Amino acid sequence: MTTSLKKVSAFALSAVMLSGVVACSSTKEPETKASDKPASSSPGASPEATGSAGKKIAISSMTFTYGNPSPVDGQGLKMVNEKFNVDLKPSIIPYADYQQKLAATVASGSIPDVVMIEDPSQGFYKWAKQGAFLDLKEYIDKYESLKRVPKEIWDAVTVDGKIIGIPRYYPAIYNDQIMIRKDWLDNLGLKEPTNFEELKQVAIAFTKNDPDKNGKDDTYGMVMSANLWPYYNASAYYTGTAWYHKNSDGQIIPGYIAPARKEYISFLTDVYKAGAMTKDFPVIKNVVDSAKDFWTSKAGIYRISARGMSETDMKSLTDAAPGAKVIPIPPFKGADGSQGHVAQAGYYGITTLSAKLKGDKDKIERILQMLDFGRQFYALDQRNDSNKDYDWLYGLKGQGYQITDGKVTPSKPEEGKAPVNYLVDIVGWPKQDADNQYSKIYIAPQLKEAIEIVEKYDGTYKHFVDPTFRVFVESLSTKYPEIVQKHIDEEVKIVVGERPLSDWDKLPQEFMNKGGAEIVKEVNEAIKAAGFDPLSWK
Repeated sequence: MTTSLKKVSAFALSAVMLSGVVACSSTKEPETKASDKPASSSPGASPEATGSAGKKIAISSMTFTYGNPSPVDGQGLKMVNEKFNVDLKPSIIPYADYQQKLAATVASGSIPDVVMIEDPSQGFYKWAKQGAFLDLKEYIDKYESLKRVPKEIWDAVTVDGKIIGIPRYYPAIYNDQIMIRKDWLDNLGLKEPTNFEELKQVAIAFTKNDPDKNGKDDTYGMVMSANLWPYYNASAYYTGTAWYHKNSDGQIIPGYIAPARKEYISFLTDVYKAGAMTKDFPVIKNVVDSAKDFWTSKAGIYRISARGMSETDMKSLTDAAPGAKVIPIPPFKGADGSQGHVAQAGYYGITTLSAKLKGDKDKIERILQMLDFGRQFYALDQRNDSNKDYDWLYGLKGQGYQITDGKVTPSKPEEGKAPVNYLVDIVGWPKQDADNQYSKIYIAPQLKEAIEIVEKYDGTYKHFVDPTFRVFVESLSTKYPEIVQKHIDEEVKIVVGERPLSDWDKLPQEFMNKGGAEIVKEVNEAIKAAGFDPLSWK
């Protein structure tokens, strides 16, 4: 999962929620793909993506799937081979086994021509330094989908000055937002909160003032589960996972140990003490269990991925409360005047080409043609058979997919009916994240309205570019998660009253003493060596 894994899985939930957008090769659903490219004249006739003019080329690939693998003799594979004049030999491995098999394959020296790596911390940098992958720098400007990748994302897959991987698209914005029951606010005559003090008062009011007006004491404020998840990241300034703040030595540090974190923990402590938070949250290991309270109209505040809100969940909520209205709230303004959320890494997965291809220009370009075709971006109104490229990619209407009431339903990957089941990268890269038009994908009016507001806010406020997404520091993947976990364990004790709030002042130094100081040093050295502004916004 991208360099986001360095964030101690803070991004993991939203990645799961967004499984339709980045469902990894053979599990991708066509309704989440998009392009502004005009339709070609006939199925498979896009000349810039077809290698049929040259000789047939044998290509091996290795990737993973969250579902069942597609068959090695599927119709979709035959279509790929015919269109690109290749003999593709795909190895599609269940996700649970992929990392082990990938490591063994690389160690054997028999690396396939094309390999998908889920997260750079899983061996990407080590193998790159060992010379396992091809430098792709000279090809970047030759393919439209590659030219759309921002520089900060290319930085993340650059090793020793060489670009040795192609990032797979994942939106940098439209991520988790603090969502709140607007109808409850209206019932109690409250305004949307603009800071933690106001959010606390709302949470308490949702607990004590009968916001659903049913005359019963059956509601409360905030959903919470173990490890203080979900993180109510109100802005970059208050985000624990973000390396946004500086210490007295001028070093960039994670938000977990910045003074702003104490303000956040103080807020959670007050909310818990007032009984306005999930009471037994420390033992609730899965946030979905506590989130049920939000979707059954018992709790009024939750943090949800703007791309992962569920039609089923919303139906549960409207069944329980027909007048329910959910809205996001704007990012809070930090003490430094900043106001905006953290942009995510902007990619999920890296496609690499074997270094053994060096010098074989025809094969390299044929592979890149296939990758570029799979990365085409289709606008919502082109996700049908009127766009021949889209129609071909998903196996032709009526065969590889169906359209019912305007909604695309793909065939199952294990049926192997569509080329999309076999191409390694099939996530379209838009000109800008806003082109996804997520609000138009939802059916429930309440969801459409909520995501329209998210799109408005994300178009209004800038996003902080976390510097640790642009560099690789091995200790962030190995040592850092354990240090952060111990830090959060102590914060939980403070929130539930086992330690006084004043004890938080000791935690930053404890964090540094447990190995954090060395990691902070390594991160800052890596940023300095890379030569970019660590506190940039876009």
